[in-house]
Amino acid sequence: MHASSNLINGRQLRAARVLAGLTQRGLGEAMGVDERQIRFWERRAFSKPSRARLHPHIERVLFEHGVILFADPTPGARLAK
Repeated sequence: MHASSNLINGRQLRAARVLAGLTQRGLGEAMGVDERQIRFWERRAFSKPSRARLHPHIERVLFEHGVILFADPTPGARLAK
């Protein structure tokens, strides 16, 4: 996985989750966190999700669902294949 996180903000997280075909509950279950945590992170549209230690885990779960996060040139998400 990445040495640094490509997860920049809640809008990017929401876009990646939807692209992966996951609900907030589904992403939360895959990560082992409550769906309310996912909802909280997504509501903070222009802020980096709290609990930075989970960023690599978020990226890994999204990658396992076929989505890659990127930070440059602008924050976004794309299908892995």
